[in-house]
Amino acid sequence: MEIAVAIVAGLFSICVAIFGAIFLNVNNLQMQTRKMKEEHYVRYLEAVHNLAEDNKNIKALKEYTLHRDKMFIVASEKVVRAMLEYEETAVGKNSNEHDKYLTALIIEIRKDLNIRDKTFPQVYLKASKKQ
Repeated sequence: MEIAVAIVAGLFSICVAIFGAIFLNVNNLQMQTRKMKEEHYVRYLEAVHNLAEDNKNIKALKEYTLHRDKMFIVASEKVVRAMLEYEETAVGKNSNEHDKYLTALIIEIRKDLNIRDKTFPQVYLKASKKQ
C-alpha cells in the first residue's frame, strides 16, 4: 500500500511539473509575441507621424510603407482592418475625419495589446515644431 501511495505521489509530482512547464512556456510565448507586436505598432505609429509631418518626404513614405507591410504580418485582423480603413477613408481628409479614424486605429492596437480603456480620448495628430 505504501508503495502505491509513493508511486501515485511521484506521478502526481511529475504531472504538476509537466503542466507547470507547459504553462510557463505558453505564458512566455505570449509575452514575447506581445512585446514584438508592441515594437511593430510603435514603429508604425512613428512612421505615420513622420509621414504626416512631411508627406512629400520620400524617406518617410518608404519607412511608412515598410512598417505598414510588417503590420500585415504581426497585427491582428481587427488592427489590419482599422489600418486599411484609416488609409482609405481618412488620409488626405479634413482633420476631424482623419483624427476619428486614427483614434479608432489606436484603440484597436491597444485592444490587441490587451490594454483596456473605458473611454479613450480622441487622438489628434500634431506635427512637431521645426527648429
